[in-house]
This record gives sequence, C-alpha cells and structure tokens, in this order.
Amino acid sequence: MESGLYSISLDRTGFPLLQRQNWHFAIALLPVSKYQFERFMVANGPQGGLYSDTWYREQLKLSPRCSWRRCQERPWELFLTGLEPEAIQPFLRYLGREYRLPTVAEWQALLAVAGEVMAMSSELSDACRQAPAPVRCWIEQGLFPLTREGLLERVMEGGKPRFIGRPWPGLLPNTWDAGTVREVRWELCRRAVGFRVVKEKVNVF
Repeated sequence: MESGLYSISLDRTGFPLLQRQNWHFAIALLPVSKYQFERFMVANGPQGGLYSDTWYREQLKLSPRCSWRRCQERPWELFLTGLEPEAIQPFLRYLGREYRLPTVAEWQALLAVAGEVMAMSSELSDACRQAPAPVRCWIEQGLFPLTREGLLERVMEGGKPRFIGRPWPGLLPNTWDAGTVREVRWELCRRAVGFRVVKEKVNVF
C-alpha cells in the first residue's frame, strides 16, 4: 500500500510494517504475536537454551496462548510477553539486519498518529491481503495499532532499555498515560511486557 501519507510493507513473517511520509523507519503495526514468533521458532529450531518446547512452555506460563480467531476475548494472550533481551535478538536477526527495537521517539510517533491509522482499516485490509490470516482478522476487528491500549512495550532510549505503553487493564490494572516512558519492576510486570519491531534506513517517500 502506498496511499497518501502512509505505506505498508510486510516483514519476513508476513506481518505489516507501517511507514509515514518523512519517517526514516517503518514500525510494526502490531506488537510481536505468539503466532508470528512460533513460526520463527519452527524455522530456526532451538538455540542453546532458547526456543525449545520446554522453554516455550515456561514462557506460556506467563501468558497462555489463545486462538487468533477469538481475538476480542483476552487480546493480550495473542501477543508474546516476558521475553528477555537475549531471546529477542535472534528474532530481530532473523527478520534482517535493518531490524531492531523502536526508540522512544519512534514509538511515540506511532502513538501520535494512532487515530489516523485506526481510520484506515479498509485500506490496511486491502494492503494486507497477502499477510497471514491472523493479521487480516485482527485488522478487521480493529485490533491495531495497540499503542493507546495494548501492552507495556520494550523500547530503547540512549542505548538503554525503557518501557512505554498502557497495558489492557485485564492484563495489568493501571491508569497510565500510554506515551509516558517508565521504569518497571521486571518480575512484577514482565507478563505485560511485549515488543514491536522497527525497520530502519527505509526510503522516504
């Protein structure tokens, strides 16, 4: 999709990246989902202590998986949470050398245009015809971009990890402002902490 201010491309897993005019990056329309990450694990297999069946069962104790078709019941269970940085980096390398975690400013840029993006559901559906079925379903159900409410997300600021976002209250009761950068107590909040990806060095259109 290249229409007006926005362009959509798909990453290696078939999930959409959104770019706005004059952004030098494209950012994932959604946090990384379990559906998406499971396909990475199948393609790559276990790596050391990571990505084995035992490892993944432990991850799912934090947040059980749910059917992607029943996305409105407990939507937080669609998305991967609680990963340590060492488990995220191989996934980023799998996507490609230009992929990384968002900076605070990049994530906030998506938050700032969330209303515009939500109003483009029909255009996004058209642009994602080649995406996996869960992507199309979640867009049709209005489950994007999940910056105003969704998960607490891992971002980077000055080379250091930070956290931003407003989790669904059913996942973590809170009255947080979505755009505020915060520190968290990892063991208390990790089940609510997901991440999305950015592709940098994208041509400006």
